[in-house]
Amino acid sequence: MANASTPPVPPAIDGCRSTQTYSHRERDDNYRSVIVWLAPRWRVILCKDRAQWIIQHRTADPLHRGVWRARTYVTTKDSLVRACARLEPLSDPSVTVILSVLPDRIGGEA
Repeated sequence: MANASTPPVPPAIDGCRSTQTYSHRERDDNYRSVIVWLAPRWRVILCKDRAQWIIQHRTADPLHRGVWRARTYVTTKDSLVRACARLEPLSDPSVTVILSVLPDRIGGEA
């Protein structure tokens, strides 16, 4: 299980990990508030204002092309889990575990 206070490491695209610093821009690959990677082109982030979770999708494959686009904005854990289930990226049990430790509402306690 990931530590909620530590930013997760994005999946390696070419087998290497980046040593770059984290960004404050939601559109960046190295955005500092990625909650979980659902799949190589899907992720959940905490918005820069800490007001909502955003499910983002990368517009192109391979990952070094395209941009991150918001697909869903939610403020409750139940809504986030339902949105992820509709997109079918919850097949990885570790994703379910990470989502389960989120607070019930954005800004609330788990």
